[in-house]
Amino acid sequence: MKDSIFLKKIAFSFLSLFLASFFFSCASSEVEVADGVSSIEIVQFAQTAFDKGNTKKALKYYDILLQRYGMDTAIYIEGKFEIAHIYVKQKKFSKAEPILNEILDIYNSSQPGQFPGAYRKLAQKDLEKIQNSKNSGS
Repeated sequence: MKDSIFLKKIAFSFLSLFLASFFFSCASSEVEVADGVSSIEIVQFAQTAFDKGNTKKALKYYDILLQRYGMDTAIYIEGKFEIAHIYVKQKKFSKAEPILNEILDIYNSSQPGQFPGAYRKLAQKDLEKIQNSKNSGS
């Protein structure tokens, strides 16, 4: 009788371990985006992942965006800004700051109106947040 209870506990433990490992392996699976998916769709995937609290998945989507469409400077700026903005929200300022400076360098070396001006302003605002954080010591 005691052996039967012991065996049931062992079986339950193994089943729990198996289900937990299955669940976590699925949760951490690589992000895949089919060929032919537009840059707009990839950005939407990333934003949805971020909205659901999955920043790692969002960052992977932005990396895919840059790999596939990064040769278009406007898309490159958008993808890089979104990555930097995630880092700012995570207070990973040392990762965000060089990206934001790169974005501003692109704007500074381009013709006015060549790229969407919104990302210039957003990058400047995030850099201000970083500077304010450094000045306040947080």
